Amino acid sequence: MKQMDFSDLNRSIDEKKSDVERNLLRTTSSERKIRTRPRDEEEAKILDKLCIQRWKKAESEGKIKYISDRVWYYEFD
Repeated sequence: MKQMDFSDLNRSIDEKKSDVERNLLRTTSSERKIRTRPRDEEEAKILDKLCIQRWKKAESEGKIKYISDRVWYYEFD
């Protein structure tokens, strides 16, 4: 097994660091990552409850206006 001094290891890392960082910046995108695993049931129920609470709060504050049965106006903050 090859032995290496910590100073040699740090020097090697410093030499390759800029190339690695440049490659990471080039290959990663600024877009949001797509969720690949499905949500579990409990998480989905919690998120549903949170959305319903947010909707009812917006209704009570008058941020939602019902124009017709299928058309609404939602005032975002």
